[in-house]
Amino acid sequence: MLRRQSPNFDKLSFLSGHSAMAKRIRDFDWSTHPLGPPDTWSAALRSALGIALNSAFPTCIYWGPELRLLYNDSWSLIPGPRHPGCLGEPAEEVWSDIWHVIEPQFTRAIARGEGVYFRDQMLPMRRYGVEEETYWTYNFTPIRDDDGSIRGVFNSGNETTRQVMQQTHTRFLLELSDVYRTMGDVDAVRGRSLEMLGRHLEVDRVGLREQRHSDPDHALPVVEQWCAEGVEPVPAARGQVPIDNSAWAELLLGRVVRIDGSTPGREEVERKVLDQIGCASALAVPWVTEGRTEAILFAHSFAARHWTDLEVETVEAVLSRMMTLMERTRAIARERLMSREINHRARNLLSVAQAMIRLARAEEPETMRAKLIDRLSALAKNHALLANQRWEPVALRQILEQELAPYRGNSAIRIGLDGPQVVLTPDECQSLGMVFHELTSNAAKFGALRQTGGGLEVSWGLTPEDRLAIDWREACDTPPPAPETAKEGFGTNLLHLMVERQHEGRLTRELTSEGMHCAMDLPWRAATPATEPA
Repeated sequence: MLRRQSPNFDKLSFLSGHSAMAKRIRDFDWSTHPLGPPDTWSAALRSALGIALNSAFPTCIYWGPELRLLYNDSWSLIPGPRHPGCLGEPAEEVWSDIWHVIEPQFTRAIARGEGVYFRDQMLPMRRYGVEEETYWTYNFTPIRDDDGSIRGVFNSGNETTRQVMQQTHTRFLLELSDVYRTMGDVDAVRGRSLEMLGRHLEVDRVGLREQRHSDPDHALPVVEQWCAEGVEPVPAARGQVPIDNSAWAELLLGRVVRIDGSTPGREEVERKVLDQIGCASALAVPWVTEGRTEAILFAHSFAARHWTDLEVETVEAVLSRMMTLMERTRAIARERLMSREINHRARNLLSVAQAMIRLARAEEPETMRAKLIDRLSALAKNHALLANQRWEPVALRQILEQELAPYRGNSAIRIGLDGPQVVLTPDECQSLGMVFHELTSNAAKFGALRQTGGGLEVSWGLTPEDRLAIDWREACDTPPPAPETAKEGFGTNLLHLMVERQHEGRLTRELTSEGMHCAMDLPWRAATPATEPA
């Protein structure tokens, strides 16, 4: 079989291959190099290097007193950006970051004169500016020269980081599953999940931002976080995640954002973001439901690092399990709440209907019938809004928008709504819905919503005393007639019933030359869904 080889060979035939490294070694200026020109190299070196250059497996040769490096194409990927400058350089200089690990291994192989093998050896390399936890399976085999002395080391191996990290990832998820199986409290599971994730990733801070209610600014407050010892938590105040608009848009589109200050073209922006957060690298993974980003799981590291795909997968897995558990728990609680609410709403609707009948008992039958139908329709409309919201709290603005929607299309009538995000309980929604319906009906019959050029401004806010203040102000071009609510009639009594008796609030009304002005305030506390963990 060996007779089939080409008869044209010489001392440099070991460099005659077509590989990129064979060509690079041929073209390298060895005249002043400590190893000398290739035609002066010993037969042992030429033979070993020839084997390496013709191998498809990552292989290199460390030769001479300084263990200078020679390698093949497959191995050239291992040192990263150190290639090709590491060709012919001493091992201690090439691998200064891991020399404390591999120097004893070289010594062992050379001192014993026998090969050594390492499986899934962790090597903390700094190939791309940051320290990486990498794993390798490789061997060191002594190479003896013609006189029998050891002159070099033959090295072959490959990276196993992905496999090792995958095993670690799998073990972590199994441990996490045990937590979900044995811990019943949702808040405890969420806190434990974040702690386990933070320790697994070896980061300084992890946290969950979650959308709690409908919010026009789509603010995502921090609802839970874990911090390493001595690390301050990020402020839990509402507000967008402190990143630039481009990265924020990526999160809202459901895309993972990795910030480490090295993204081409975004280095300066990322550094500013990291300074604002107070860390060296950050990772943000969104949770998207029906096209809307509902939560973000973030991780902060004070040490510079590149976020690997497997680390992102781990964060995604934790977020998925966490949100699935929370949503399932909320769904169960919501169904129970709905059952109670339906019973409560039915009794409440009957109570309101009875109260309206008592208020209208002095009216003519037809008049009373028309008014009752109108008010019951308003009750039904608010009931439908709550049902669509699955009895979750409803925004005050949403109730006003629904009531004033029929008049929004009239360009001759100015309607303005101004106030912060205020969320109401189902009870507040029904009672204030009736109040707004009463005021809107009167404005349509007698006031600003009846006249061309009329205007309505509704504003609201929260007082330092934790009360909700609402101001209803109409503006008419011509003096309006006195509406029913200016007298002690059905509408007036209904307003007092809804504001003062039902919610212990205060109501004042004044008919000015411009139109009706109604001011009210009532006790308020932030509405929180009963199904939502604290």
